[in-house]
Amino acid sequence: MSKKIKIISLILCLMMTFCAIPFAACQNLGERVDVVYHLNYEGAEDRTVQVYTGTSAKNWKAPREGFKLVGWYSDENCKNKYDFSQIVTKETHLYAAWKVYAGRILVTFDYNYPGCRTGVTSSVERDEIIEAKHIPADAARKGMKQTGWYKDAAATQKWDFATDKPSGDITLYAGWEHSDTIKRDADGNPIYENVNVNVWLAGNGQDTEIYQKIAEKFNKEYEGKIRVNATAALTDQGTFSLRSQNTPEKSVNEGTYHSVNDIFAMAGIELNYGDWYEGAVKDSIYNHAMTSVPMFANVPYLVYNKELLQKYNNGVLPTNYTELCELLEKAYTGENSTDFTPMHTNLEWSFKEGPAHTAFLQNGAEYYSFSDGFYSNNWADNRDNALNALKNTYNLFSANSSLHCGNNGGIADPVNRVIAGTSLFGLVTWIKDSDGISRTVVNNSSEIGVVPLSGLFTDNDTPEADRIPVNTFGLAFYKAQNCTDTQLAAAAVFADYCSKHSYMFTEKGWAPVRKSAYDADKMDSFYKDLILSIGKPENFYTYDGYKNGKKIYNKIASETYLVPMLYEANPDFDKVFTDFLAAVSAEL
Repeated sequence: MSKKIKIISLILCLMMTFCAIPFAACQNLGERVDVVYHLNYEGAEDRTVQVYTGTSAKNWKAPREGFKLVGWYSDENCKNKYDFSQIVTKETHLYAAWKVYAGRILVTFDYNYPGCRTGVTSSVERDEIIEAKHIPADAARKGMKQTGWYKDAAATQKWDFATDKPSGDITLYAGWEHSDTIKRDADGNPIYENVNVNVWLAGNGQDTEIYQKIAEKFNKEYEGKIRVNATAALTDQGTFSLRSQNTPEKSVNEGTYHSVNDIFAMAGIELNYGDWYEGAVKDSIYNHAMTSVPMFANVPYLVYNKELLQKYNNGVLPTNYTELCELLEKAYTGENSTDFTPMHTNLEWSFKEGPAHTAFLQNGAEYYSFSDGFYSNNWADNRDNALNALKNTYNLFSANSSLHCGNNGGIADPVNRVIAGTSLFGLVTWIKDSDGISRTVVNNSSEIGVVPLSGLFTDNDTPEADRIPVNTFGLAFYKAQNCTDTQLAAAAVFADYCSKHSYMFTEKGWAPVRKSAYDADKMDSFYKDLILSIGKPENFYTYDGYKNGKKIYNKIASETYLVPMLYEANPDFDKVFTDFLAAVSAEL
């Protein structure tokens, strides 16, 4: 072979070798995934780029007027700085942290009312007037108009953008006044002249009669001013300004309702959250704004056979999970009957809607909570609590557990079994008078007693241990197209009236959630003892208002994980925990 040919061959070999290197590298690249850069301030648009797994993300030098980029973080609170040398393996979210340039200060515009959107923060020149481009547009608020920006939250010291100059970081607050859509008297109170208010009673049917009784009473007091038509028939939803609904169900379509804060303000009614029991109305409040006027709750509780309790525990009721388990085991062993189940319930709809998450609430392992504008799940930091909740739920409600607790689909069965003595305890979860159970049966029976759920699903000695999960109902202001502001304000008068008369719902066995309603002299005498024995209202507990809340604790928690787990002989609690956590987190 000639020297020239050898040189050409060597060059070709080298070319093939070096060309193969990038080819091989390409062969090893993974899938393309998103890296999302969140600029992390009001009005900023996210930037999304795709990178191959196995490579690293780029440190984007994002611009922002008046600010310097501090860096990128893996959390929205900017506590964990992101290392751009690390390999990307999945979709990644990065959050920018900023600091203001020297010589500039921060001005924050606070919209200054409950439930308002996040304020806008801008970097401006120190000791100079604030330029118009930094001033946000007025916030849309039903029945109200903005009067300007003020130095104080009470809106008494107006900021003059033509002359005032900030010398340091400041917050300016929006001021508000009533719009001119409602006829008012000299004191600013709405004037009502034969105003018609349509109320759709879309609850569960048990409350219709009570609302109509309250409406009849209201109409007599407000004759010539406001007349309420409370009906279960929705003829034209465009004319119905007020709706009675299950609170979690209503929250699914939160955007179709007005804020209670705005409508009450429009009507000149003082709204004080302290009028209600805090835990019981959490699901009526979103981002500090009330989204429906709370009325009453369905409260689950246990009934027990008095004779059996005397036989196995000298009539003493258990106070925590361990005591309850010991009593159940003693009763099962003592009765020695294949038909006997120490704790009985059903695993159908009423269990899922009612007490399925009791152990989680009492063990400090809520499915989710709302804080600082974000929904989150704390199970990563409270794994033991969540696992205990899973195991305790299984032990108390599964026929396959060591406690041999039974279950079936018959709603009335738990109460009847306790009366018959084939169960020591039965779980009452929902009013079903049409099925011949529940409050009427319990109230008339001398064989059974009532015990609240507080403390029975945990051994923890914490305030959370006393929580009782409740399902609440309230009145919400629907964004009806054909209702005037005056009709909305009149609807607020009726909603406030209903809340103050919510003791009338005890006639059907409902528990009021307004503090003043717990006046035993006003309660229905037939149900008074039962209402006062099913649990302290300060222990009633709901989840924070959220559009996906019902999906989380009903569809995901109960239907997908808890109820199927209860039918298993030997569930893998660690796997249930992991899958459960992932499914809940995906909704937050």
